[in-house]
Amino acid sequence: MLEDVIIVGIVMSATELIKYLLKKRVNEDVVTQIIPLIVLLLAGLLNVLNAKIFAPDTPVTQALAQGLTLGAIAGGVYSLGKAALGKS
Repeated sequence: MLEDVIIVGIVMSATELIKYLLKKRVNEDVVTQIIPLIVLLLAGLLNVLNAKIFAPDTPVTQALAQGLTLGAIAGGVYSLGKAALGKS
């Protein structure tokens, strides 16, 4: 399986892209409210896909649980970065 750091990095990059695209179509307040959910879902789905490709014997529930944990980590890292830049 791919390392956790790679999944977190992909989630953070994809989240920025999704946020950019959503802000063009939806109110910024709505985007701010749904981004944490998008981060968790994206991380969960990417980790399940990761497990199915590189470790097919891994149970889906275990991969999903780990993915949700990685999503929480990605959300936390993202929030720390915003706070450090004074954008929170």
